[in-house]
Amino acid sequence: MLSGRPLIDALKQTLEKADVHGEVGFVRHMVKEEKLIIPVTIPGRETIVSISLASRDATIVTREIGLAGALVTLHKSPGQHGPNIRMNWFYMKAWRWMADATVYLILFISVSGIYLWYVLRAERKAGLVLLFAGALSFFGMAYALSH
Repeated sequence: MLSGRPLIDALKQTLEKADVHGEVGFVRHMVKEEKLIIPVTIPGRETIVSISLASRDATIVTREIGLAGALVTLHKSPGQHGPNIRMNWFYMKAWRWMADATVYLILFISVSGIYLWYVLRAERKAGLVLLFAGALSFFGMAYALSH
């Protein structure tokens, strides 16, 4: 029996025939029931494909999870959650690259901003005023969203 990435790659053909697209999660093989449970996720939608190995039929159940669920899916995707099977859908691979690029850009902007603030002494007062204004607007938005 296959496991890990080879199993995901083998199941991709079956899922395409069933017109189910997305990121394939951890596949459960229920030996006693002779069944495979395959979760397939697209941000905002979860699909569970149950394949009966004995009768060779499948059941597909789709559930809309909304914007909050989509954000959770995208938040968990680039990380090291199941790295041997993750990123098996093109759009999640693109999301990983975009998320990584965003993190590196923020780090670069932060480090270069600290360096420039240190070097350009004449601009420190303006920098502190802008830093205070940014913190004030952030906490103001956080307060507005929480109430």
